[in-house]
Amino acid sequence: MNALPLPQLLQRSRVMVVCSASLAYLLYAGLTALVDPPREGLMALTNPKNIAAIVALLTAVTTLLRPQAVQGVYAVTSVGYLLVAILEIPRAAAWGDMPFHLTLWLTMNVLVSYLVFGWRLGTAVNVVSLLCIGVSLALNRPPDPSNLADWLTAAIVMGGTGLIAFSFMTFIEQNLSAHVQTDARLQAARKDGLTEVLGRSATEEELQRSIQQALNNRVPLSIIVTDIDHFKRVNDVHGHGTGDDVLRSFGKRLRRSVGGSGGQVGRWGGEEFLLILPGLARTDALVVAERLRAEVADEPIAGLDITASFGVSSLRGAEDNAEDLFARADSAMYNAKRSGRNAVR
Repeated sequence: MNALPLPQLLQRSRVMVVCSASLAYLLYAGLTALVDPPREGLMALTNPKNIAAIVALLTAVTTLLRPQAVQGVYAVTSVGYLLVAILEIPRAAAWGDMPFHLTLWLTMNVLVSYLVFGWRLGTAVNVVSLLCIGVSLALNRPPDPSNLADWLTAAIVMGGTGLIAFSFMTFIEQNLSAHVQTDARLQAARKDGLTEVLGRSATEEELQRSIQQALNNRVPLSIIVTDIDHFKRVNDVHGHGTGDDVLRSFGKRLRRSVGGSGGQVGRWGGEEFLLILPGLARTDALVVAERLRAEVADEPIAGLDITASFGVSSLRGAEDNAEDLFARADSAMYNAKRSGRNAVR
């Protein structure tokens, strides 16, 4: 089983972080309500803590239903949490209370914002949030100096947490970008420059890997070797540019035909291509080869009527190797050419 690409893993982590934070807040709201039941009755629903719980519930549900939209969902959530904080601050300041619970959750939200939005947008979200909280505090300054000191402490902790998260997300995103670029270069290096199927060395690697996987899983494996008939005549009559167009279109047609079922296509050299078909026994591979032969013969490729010959071989057991497997398919393909071309053997 192939590992997921790093960007996809990062997206999955974002979903997990948002759901975990939302469910943690719901747990907090539920447990504190049990330990210290609200005295307001139904009016407790208008309490900022309970409004935030409703926001957290909607966030968790929406994220699970639409994980691909997690950043947009949490953008709306962040606005909701900020409004709750702005509602809570005047009330806490008027009573001379320090809403310890609120500042803890705001600090967690600083971390979550960086993980969800990345360092650029996360910084913008957190700076705007801290500014709004600061303005609200300035307009509703606590009368008690010790209470103001508590608020300043909370603000400094949130800011410090933001700086730490900023550093980590910068590091992660820089390395992720470098990995994506390196992976793109490696993938490009594995491809044949003309046809964009696997190059010779990459095809050999895939063949070795597929054989080992087939032996480990005790499943069949077949390969097809195919060669365009009279390709030299295409170059001589129509020119090498047209010959390149034929090779490109031929490779694309092979890739389109077998790629959806997990097959791999590589250019072995010149006008010769190799198809790796995991999970297919020889009988099934012959059917695939015959279908490909008919497609090539029936539909013009790069505007020309061409044909191709196909040779099929299948893995015989642990004693078989890549050289033997290819040699049998290559020999079968040349038998097809000797029998008149445009054939499968």
